[in-house]
Amino acid sequence: DEFSAFARMPKPDMKVVDLREALREASFLVEVSRSDIAFQRDFGDVPLTGTFDSRLIAQAIGNVIKNAAEAIEAAERESGEAGAILIRARRGGDSIRVDVIDNGKGLPRDNRQRLLEPYMTTREKGTGLGLAIVKKIVEDHGGHLELHDAPPEFHGGRGAMITMILPAAKSSDAAEGGATDK
Repeated sequence: DEFSAFARMPKPDMKVVDLREALREASFLVEVSRSDIAFQRDFGDVPLTGTFDSRLIAQAIGNVIKNAAEAIEAAERESGEAGAILIRARRGGDSIRVDVIDNGKGLPRDNRQRLLEPYMTTREKGTGLGLAIVKKIVEDHGGHLELHDAPPEFHGGRGAMITMILPAAKSSDAAEGGATDK
């Protein structure tokens, strides 16, 4: 299924929307199936307006959150230590930054960027298409994807942080989108 989806990725149906809704939807879908993981959301108080295909961007975010949950499952834990995922999003100038941070097993240090290539995986049963699909969706939206270690203030830096940088709507676009989408 993942290969078919990657091979025939639909052309994005772009509309001016608030990204926070796609973030809530994607994180909720993973959260309801993973009661063993503590989910935190921090989307700020300002609309995260941009021109997106809501379905595709929610799929990309959902893939990253699902990967985070699987990394937590694969990590060796101290007894009593809970898995945690933070989904954080902020507008900064003309872009929106979305971080998905987990306290899972983390990313390999060597050749980390290769994880974005099709068929590259570190998982025993992985297809290696999840992050390649995310990368393609993000790039089709005019953005880019970054792979980092979790920041030190999040569970001592244990785990990974996947960052999506997406273009934000200009003020006039956001005003038009807000008026037509209601």
